[in-house]
Amino acid sequence: MFPLLNYYVLTDVIYALKDGDLSYGETLGFTLEEINEISQLPLDVLLSICHSPASFITVKIHHDILRKQLERARTETQHHQQINRAIRLGGSIALLKHYFGLTSNDVCFNRRLQGISVPYGRSPLPDETMDATIWCRWKALKGKSPDANEAINIMMQITEELASEPNPPSLTVVCNRITFCEQGRTDRRT
Repeated sequence: MFPLLNYYVLTDVIYALKDGDLSYGETLGFTLEEINEISQLPLDVLLSICHSPASFITVKIHHDILRKQLERARTETQHHQQINRAIRLGGSIALLKHYFGLTSNDVCFNRRLQGISVPYGRSPLPDETMDATIWCRWKALKGKSPDANEAINIMMQITEELASEPNPPSLTVVCNRITFCEQGRTDRRT
């Protein structure tokens, strides 16, 4: 494995030198004298060095940086899964912009990737029974404010729970009904 590493690093340094990038070799740890000598070697000697069983390169893993990168990747993956879930549940462009900061192009692109087509026009309002069910589930799941970060997860859960009902509401409808009821509650308090 290490002779291949020698080869890849040396060829990268040589290509960087051909492009006029002297600092690339320095960032890898080569001295100016070594870079100068490498640049003047004939191809057959360079290949001999590259395929030598003695490795002149060591690899060190920075575990703390790797751990941070893995955590970031995990968080990013969860975020994308949450976005895809919201899109599958019928989240509108406005809803996805509000909770995830997506543009209309981002939403359309994600819908196309998932094979989701959205009917034109507004979603029909649910009947009173469905409206009451949405509100009761919101309160039972301790929904505080529709604008809170955790609110979208609760709304998605409610939408999934109601998916087996006849004429199930979309995520957008659930969000709109909860927002409407919360505003009505706030207005009555003032």
